Amino acid sequence: MSESRIFEKVLFVGMDYKIPKGGIASVLNTYSTFIHPFKFVRTAAGELNNVQKVWYAVSGYLLLIWKLFTDRKIEIVHIHSASGTSFWRKTCAIKIAKMMGKKVVFHCHGGGFKEFRLSNIKKVDAILAKVDCVVCLSGEWNNYFQSIGCRHIVTIKNVIREPNIENVEKNGVVHFLFLGLICDNKGIFNVLKAIGDHKQELQNRIVLHIGGNGETDRLLSIIKELGIETLVRFEGWVDKEKKQYLLNLADVYILPSFIEGVPISILEAESYHKPVITTNVGGIPSIVQDRVSGVFVTPGNDKEIYLAMKMMAESEELRQKYGEASYRISRDYQPEAIKKELIGCYDKILKTSSIR
Repeated sequence: MSESRIFEKVLFVGMDYKIPKGGIASVLNTYSTFIHPFKFVRTAAGELNNVQKVWYAVSGYLLLIWKLFTDRKIEIVHIHSASGTSFWRKTCAIKIAKMMGKKVVFHCHGGGFKEFRLSNIKKVDAILAKVDCVVCLSGEWNNYFQSIGCRHIVTIKNVIREPNIENVEKNGVVHFLFLGLICDNKGIFNVLKAIGDHKQELQNRIVLHIGGNGETDRLLSIIKELGIETLVRFEGWVDKEKKQYLLNLADVYILPSFIEGVPISILEAESYHKPVITTNVGGIPSIVQDRVSGVFVTPGNDKEIYLAMKMMAESEELRQKYGEASYRISRDYQPEAIKKELIGCYDKILKTSSIR
């Protein structure tokens, strides 16, 4: 069966991807560039108030019903979800799709899914039992879903765009970059503490660029409180062009998270030949090799974060060596490779009358 004939049978459900904010939206945005036709229903978007969230969800469910009634070619509903409220929103989409006789692919992006499931095991497992296939992001997550009784599990890597590598002017310091949600779980406040504790040693040697949304007021307050305004630059939420600029400017990517799935931001940084300072949590070990393409630190350990930053700042040779290893890892996550994985998953579902 041709690519287009397979993809015309698939409807994607998830975050609004037109102006992507967050990992799931970024994945869907990239999917839309190489999947044709790309049939899609959005059930959420970034930075909405509670009323807007309800409107997006309800209108999304109505659009889902309409599409499934009017487009008879659709046989598979591929639902992208994180944990928490994202999961509960998607349960309605799962139920609608199953009531209308469609196969359901549940694509789990949430790094906190284990903890989330433990808070409501019976309800979560009842929903997972309804789906025809669980898609996870790494071997570690595949093992986890097997351990909780899911029977048909497929590992499909996160996808990233081809990098747009350009030379940018630098000013003699080593540039570190963090992109993501500004919150405790991402470890960014530990990075600030590490810099603040060693600001004299790091002065005129490094600059940390931070891009993202979340607890921005707290971030700016801590930067001022620690007196590290000359060492840290808050870039705000970065669009596609600004992200490309920062990835070209950066010498090292840093994301010392407490909880993760398989972070798109790390893969994007690796595609730009950047070494990574991160943690050995979730699916990160599948995309970063300690002392090969980056450095693992213990979540919450400010001293280890500082020592890793110091080591990277002191050796251009090490940065280049780790950066090249990063790029080699990233090649398996670019569109052509992921397209083959998706087609294989859908083809198997379409050929099987009942997988579960």
